[in-house]
This record gives sequence, C-alpha cells and structure tokens, in this order.
Amino acid sequence: MSSRETRQGESDSGDGKHLAEVLPIDRAAIESLSWELGTRVTDADATRLFSADNPSTGSSLTVFEATAYTCIVRFRTPVGREKFFGVADDDLRPMLEALLDSGEWTARDGRVEDV
Repeated sequence: MSSRETRQGESDSGDGKHLAEVLPIDRAAIESLSWELGTRVTDADATRLFSADNPSTGSSLTVFEATAYTCIVRFRTPVGREKFFGVADDDLRPMLEALLDSGEWTARDGRVEDV
C-alpha cells in the first residue's frame, strides 16, 4: 500500500523543489505511503509525538506513532496537500534534528527525544 513519492521531474513542494530538497529526508530510510493509508493511520485517535512549522513556506510536519519502532510523518504544504511517510524511529530522530538545526523550522509540539 505504498506509493512512489513523485515521478521523475515532478515537484510536490509547491515551489519547484522536490520534497527531498525541502526536508532532510534520507530516501533510503523512508517508505512513501498512499494518502488514503496515511490519513487512516493518523486519524483523531492517533498519538502525535512531534510537530514543526516552517513559517517562511507555510509548510508543517507532524509525527505520529505507528508501532513501537515506527512513525508516520505527515508533511502538509501551504495549500493543504499532504504526503505521508513511514520511518523507523532511529532514522527519524537525526532527520528531525537536522530539520530544526537548519533554522527554517520551529518545533510546535513535542520534543525530538520523544520520537
């Protein structure tokens, strides 16, 4: 039930950049999920672990608990498009730290250590 992130040459960040250029995502460490599966797993009962905003782009990122060792990451663009990814906890923490260290993103809820 996974889907490809984008086709070659396509952009999904809204400003001509590929998602991997907007977020410090190691493509080898993530599994892109379909929108339907992502929204089902991150419904109102899902446990939110962390969220961050990028004020300059209007994008947001929310991390949900999926299993004891896996999280679902929801990336939302300024116009409301959502992309979902499955990521192992151990791979996600360094990505979130790099995201916050970039200075472009601000933690809104939760702590990276809780992921």
